[in-house]
Amino acid sequence: MTTFSGTGTHRIIYKAGSFATGVTVTAYIWSPTLVISALQTFTEVSVGLYYLDYNFAATGVHFGKFYEGGTATVVGTYDVVTAAPTAAEINAEIVDGLITDTYGEPATGAPPATASIEEKISWLYTYFRNKTLTTATLLTVRDDADGSDITKATMSDDGTTFTKEEFVSG
Repeated sequence: MTTFSGTGTHRIIYKAGSFATGVTVTAYIWSPTLVISALQTFTEVSVGLYYLDYNFAATGVHFGKFYEGGTATVVGTYDVVTAAPTAAEINAEIVDGLITDTYGEPATGAPPATASIEEKISWLYTYFRNKTLTTATLLTVRDDADGSDITKATMSDDGTTFTKEEFVSG
């Protein structure tokens, strides 16, 4: 399905069977409310390629039935979506996601090796904010309520090198 951004005139491209030239290509286009257009005639570009500049008056899925020389050949669908957002609208959504939206702490488990930026930040914030318990051999991160362990890592020290292993499920 082809997607067009915003209502108005958009170009529909059609390839004739076997790239035939000199063919009369026509189509009927149905709107999302199933109103059928008048018969539309395409213009040949060259080598069996044709186009139609069609005015899509409404958003939603339109479909067309295409004809070559009066013989029905194929059906096409076109999704006309609202206009693309402006740079200011995109910026406002990003700011909203970073400043206004809230995110809970991670579930019990090991931080994933491959994670979204939200998960990565969530793990860092949880580690710095929540209570941690440390013994000579274990580092444990507690949940916000201090009711259970979220994650833990074993630790060792051989007198030369201190090692903290990867976090695993708490």
